Amino acid sequence: MREMELGVLVLLLVVPVSLAQEDLEGKMFVFPKETNTDRVILRPTITRPLQKVSACLHTYSELSRGYCLLSGATSKSSDALLIMFYPPSRYNVYVNYINQGGNFLTTDSEPLDWRHTCVTWDSDTGFVQLWVNGQLYPGGVSSKGSSIETAISLLLGQEQDSYGGGFDATQSFVGEISDVHMWDYVLTPEDIRKVTSGDLHGNILSWKSLLYEIKGEVLVQPKNLHMENKVFVFPKGTNTAHVILRPTITRPLQKVSVCLRSYTDLSRPYTPFSLATPGKDNAFLIYLQPPNNCSIYINQEHTIFKTDSESLDWRHICVSWDSNTGLVQLWINGKLYPRRVSMKGSSIATETSIVLGQEQDCFGGGFEASQSFVGEISDVHMWDYVLTPRDVKNVIYGSLHGNVIHLKSVVYEIKGEVLIQPKP
Repeated sequence: MREMELGVLVLLLVVPVSLAQEDLEGKMFVFPKETNTDRVILRPTITRPLQKVSACLHTYSELSRGYCLLSGATSKSSDALLIMFYPPSRYNVYVNYINQGGNFLTTDSEPLDWRHTCVTWDSDTGFVQLWVNGQLYPGGVSSKGSSIETAISLLLGQEQDSYGGGFDATQSFVGEISDVHMWDYVLTPEDIRKVTSGDLHGNILSWKSLLYEIKGEVLVQPKNLHMENKVFVFPKGTNTAHVILRPTITRPLQKVSVCLRSYTDLSRPYTPFSLATPGKDNAFLIYLQPPNNCSIYINQEHTIFKTDSESLDWRHICVSWDSNTGLVQLWINGKLYPRRVSMKGSSIATETSIVLGQEQDCFGGGFEASQSFVGEISDVHMWDYVLTPRDVKNVIYGSLHGNVIHLKSVVYEIKGEVLIQPKP
C-alpha cells in the first residue's frame, strides 16, 4: 500500500504545472519580447496522418521584420506546416518542406490591427489557399500526394529548424495571438465566414478547449481590442450582427454613465447600446427614434427626451443615472437636455449582458432586425459613477476613459457581420 502511495506521489510530481486545457474565449497569448525561448506548445488531437488541413488564428504585432505565425514539425520535415509573415503583405506557407520551395503569397497591405489568417491544404491536389480577414488571395501548390505525420510538434511564437527546437530569435513572434483553430479538412468559403464570426471551431485543435503548454515568458490575458481610432461597422440591418462587450463590474451599479459616438443615416428607430440583466432585458438601454427622440430605459422604466434635430454626422451621446436621486441626464454633442427621474433607489445587477447594435428582448438574445443599428460606433466608455459637465467635456476631447468599459482595452466578441475599420 505504501509503495502505491509513493508511486502516485511521483506521478503527481512529474506532471508539468504549465500544461493546461481550458476555454480561452475572450483571451489571448501575449509574447512580450523577442527571444529564442518563449513559445506555446499546442497539443492537437490527430489520430491519422493529415491529407487535408486548415489552420486559422488571430494575430496582432507591430513588428516590421518577418516572423512565424504557426510552426508544425515532424520527424521527416521541420516545416511540415509553417506560416511565416513578412510585413506589410507577404506570406510564406510551407507544407512538408524538404527540398521544394514554399508558397510565397502576396496580400493587400492592411492597417495596423488584428489580422485573421486562415491557411488550407489539400494533398489530393496540393492546393494551398490563403484567407486574410475573410478575403481569399491567389494560392499555390505544395507537396501533392503527401501527408503530415500524426506525431507533430506544433508551436506558437517560434519557428522550428528541428523537431521541437532550433529556434532563432530573429524569426520569433512578438505581439498577441488568439482564436487558434485547426481542422482535418479543407474549409469552404462559408466555413471561413463562420470562423471569422466565431461560430465554427476546430475539430483537431480548438481555442474553446485548448490543450497547451507555455514555455518562457508568455502571458494569458483578456483579449485587447486595440480600438483606438477604430470603429465598429454594422453594414446592414439584421437580427444577428452585434458586438458583445465584457465589462468589469464587481458589485451592483447604483450609479452609471455610458458614452459613445455613432454615425447612421437610418430614419427608423435603432439601438446602439443595450444592457440586460437576468431579470430585466432593458436594465440600461439607449434607443433613438429619429429625428429628435431619445428613449432611455433604466430597469425596464421608460424615459423619453426631446432633442434637437441633428444634421447627418457623427453624434456623441452620454447618458448618466444616479440611483440615490433617480436622476437621468442626457448629453448629445456636449449639450445637456432637461433632466428626467427614473427608478430611484434601485440598482443594476452585477451579471450583465452588454450588446452594441441590437436591442435585447431577453438576456443575451431576442433580437429584432427592425430595431438593429446600421452604421458606425466608436469611443464606447462606461463608468460606475455619474459624469460631471467637465467630465463630459473631457470624454468628448478623448482625455477621460471609462473604468467599467474602456474602448482602448475592452474585451469583446463579434457575432455576425460586424467589421472593424479605421475611424474616418
